[in-house]
Amino acid sequence: MKHKVMLVTLLLLLVPFFIFSQTVLVNDDFSTMSGWKPAYGNWKIMNGRLAQLDTKAGKAKIDRYVPQSGLVQYEFDVHYIDGGLDRYAGFGIHVLVDKPHGGFAWGNGKSFLLWVTYDPKAYGGTGFYAQAYRSESNSYMYLMKGYHIEIPEKITIGGKTYTYLDPKYAAYNIPIKFTIDTTTGDVKVYDPLIPNWVWKFNLGGPLAPGSYVTFRTNSLAVSFDNFKVTKLR
Repeated sequence: MKHKVMLVTLLLLLVPFFIFSQTVLVNDDFSTMSGWKPAYGNWKIMNGRLAQLDTKAGKAKIDRYVPQSGLVQYEFDVHYIDGGLDRYAGFGIHVLVDKPHGGFAWGNGKSFLLWVTYDPKAYGGTGFYAQAYRSESNSYMYLMKGYHIEIPEKITIGGKTYTYLDPKYAAYNIPIKFTIDTTTGDVKVYDPLIPNWVWKFNLGGPLAPGSYVTFRTNSLAVSFDNFKVTKLR
């Protein structure tokens, strides 16, 4: 009994530590564009969302200052507007950016780009792929080996089938949530459809801390909202 009391007391003492060790670094609802600096593309606040409206812009980018180190959680939602049906398109986010380029460029300082692309002519299959790029400079960025993964039309887990490429999702706000641990390079991406399902990979840590994040689109008009970055540890 004595040991149980000591254990409960210890847990109660640790609760404030776990609560207050989490720090919300950014929590943007996009009532304004405050803090965000367009680099390339047609970025606007539209209906309370951050939108990139140019379907012809290839490397559209917008930057925001966010210090990132340790275990960091990123959350936002994305909504399809237009484009991408003729040949190719993509969207994603640069994280751990040291110095954003601030203009039209292939790379984006030293950073990592987590990217979703549609290009059936280049890749075949469904045409939809999840990718991870490493940017070494504004002109040099490369697709990391092993991080070109086809997004299937359907996936079955636990006896239940989930359809990823249902056209109805184009009308939804798709939630995106992932964590990066800069001490280890571990990344966890929470599946937007499958409850409590996490996809794991590693970027080759330890990773250098970053000072900015950058939303990026390619030949696609989309909007973003509910952007939140939390330092978990």
